[in-house]
Amino acid sequence: MPMPRHWGLRARFLVACGLLVLTTVSASVWTLATLSRLSGEVGATVKDSDEATAATARMGSALEREDDALLLALTGDDHALGPERQSTDRALERLTALLTTRPERQAATLLREEVEAYRAAANRIAAGAGAPDALGRYHREANPLLRHAAATTLSIRDHHFEATRQVARFAHEESIRARRVMLTITVVALLTSALLALHLARSVILPLRRLTRGANTIRRGEFGEPIPVESGDELGQLASAFNQMATDLAEFRRSNLGEVLHAKAALEATLEALPDAVVLLDVSGRVLSTNRSARELLIASGIPSLASIHELTLSGFDPRAVLALASSPRGAAPLTDLGRALRITREERVHRLLPRVVPVPGLSAERDAALLLLYDVTELVRLDEMRAEFVAVASHELGTPLTTLRMTLLMLQESAASLSPRNQELVRTSLGGVEQLAETVDEFLDLTRIEAGQLKLSRERISPVDLATECVRRCRARTEDAGPRVELTVAGAPSTFWADPVRLRVVLDNLLTNALKYTPPSGQVVLSVDTPGQGGQRTVRITVTDSGPGVPEEFRERIFDKFFRVEHHRPGTETGTRGSGIGLYLCRQIVELHGGSIHCQQGDGGTGAMFLVSLPAAEARA
Repeated sequence: MPMPRHWGLRARFLVACGLLVLTTVSASVWTLATLSRLSGEVGATVKDSDEATAATARMGSALEREDDALLLALTGDDHALGPERQSTDRALERLTALLTTRPERQAATLLREEVEAYRAAANRIAAGAGAPDALGRYHREANPLLRHAAATTLSIRDHHFEATRQVARFAHEESIRARRVMLTITVVALLTSALLALHLARSVILPLRRLTRGANTIRRGEFGEPIPVESGDELGQLASAFNQMATDLAEFRRSNLGEVLHAKAALEATLEALPDAVVLLDVSGRVLSTNRSARELLIASGIPSLASIHELTLSGFDPRAVLALASSPRGAAPLTDLGRALRITREERVHRLLPRVVPVPGLSAERDAALLLLYDVTELVRLDEMRAEFVAVASHELGTPLTTLRMTLLMLQESAASLSPRNQELVRTSLGGVEQLAETVDEFLDLTRIEAGQLKLSRERISPVDLATECVRRCRARTEDAGPRVELTVAGAPSTFWADPVRLRVVLDNLLTNALKYTPPSGQVVLSVDTPGQGGQRTVRITVTDSGPGVPEEFRERIFDKFFRVEHHRPGTETGTRGSGIGLYLCRQIVELHGGSIHCQQGDGGTGAMFLVSLPAAEARA
């Protein structure tokens, strides 16, 4: 069944679905009506037949009982004849009420007349009940009439049986006809569906195939073959838009191919001109491209060609770490970590290269990639070494005059009783400044020892509670006039463990001093010590909590870096607090040398900062 070409796909589908639905609904309605009609007729006929059969059976039984009562009356017992005749009349009335057709009513009239004739003969015989030939008269006059009435009753029943058989034949013929009609409707529906499917396949699938072939042609870079537009429906509009897109792409390719090639050449030239080595690799480690600096570096390292990152055998280089960073969305470690710099010899000079991985997601449709950058940080490493050497020399050279100055001030303090109160205060202030400067020098000396790997621990059995009590006492001495309150809380059972008391005192002093710097005078600093108890705890936990402004979440790990201060990275947050930025760095190094850990988090109640130190409670010298 062809449809007009100007119809849209929606109209075609709606018409096709409407025809199928109309055919199905029509067949279903006709079948339902036919079955309902047959069901009604068969049910009514069966019901009438059952009732008529029962009524004829009751009529025949009533006639038999009335005849039995008549025989009893001939013997002188006539009391049952009247009731039985009433029962017969009732059975006759019920049977007559069920007979609706004219032949049936005629048969009912005949039956009534035969019953009355039988009763008239019976009355005559019953009047001469004592006569010797009464029984003979019964057989000659009454019994034949009774048999006629019984035969008429049976004929009524047989008539109903025949009517039921006719209804059954009618239902059988109607069902055959319904099957034929349904088969015809089914065949018509199947033919209609096939025609509609062929039409839709011709009008939908063929254009889609043309579009698929056109898309594959464009994918191969061929733009010259347009798709024929055969209709004005949605597929025709799609084909027109596709042809326009192909034309635009061809024009774009002709006009921009030179620019794209120029941009590609410029990008390659830029990568070649970079002084640092650049290696492009995929997430599996396969090398995709290298620039000139990278190729020179590889040749100098004895690697003429590099197919996989696993073939890069530089001292200290870990290919697995590079691949892990290539798959990570966060990329590489910060450039300030000069300890990760690789050491290579190039042109008889020692160079230091700092590797950095930059993920390149979606390099192509099939894979992601990453850039391995090897920054030449030779000069930065040299400056860092010079800085460390300068700090070490300066700290060592400051130690001797500071010791002399401190001893002089202590001797002056012993005889300060003869001085004026103002001069006594000046001596105390000077001694405090010298002590603070000496602590700073010691910190720088420890820093140089840590960087040189020479910081050693002198372990002995100590009490963490006694150590914390001493540190709190010294802090209270510095803040007794005006400053935050310093409190100590202890949990767990009294115990000792092996540790370096001098280094741990540096850790606690730094944490307490840092907390006092940022806590307002009305605030509070709490040092908590939790020692191993009966629950199997094998660590000593030390917590320092303040009520200051706290540490932003993004800086809670970086504050343990060397020379890092939050004030330098958050404009407008300078509070006038002093510091070199190495105290927390020393704390982490000392704690990790003990095999423990230190972390920073938000204080209880959402304010302030909390530093948590966890140390193994070793029972013997490590």
